[in-house]
Amino acid sequence: MQKYYDKLDDYTGTRPSKLKNIAKRIMPAVIFIGAMALMFILCGALEVR
Repeated sequence: MQKYYDKLDDYTGTRPSKLKNIAKRIMPAVIFIGAMALMFILCGALEVR
């Protein structure tokens, strides 16, 4: 007997990929490091003046 799918969740995977999990963990650190680097660059540029 053939099974008929009536909901999208029945035949799609709901588990997030490993790449998304890695990106979720790394992106806050990348944003923080980028903000700190930008702050140091700005402070260095202001001191040069």
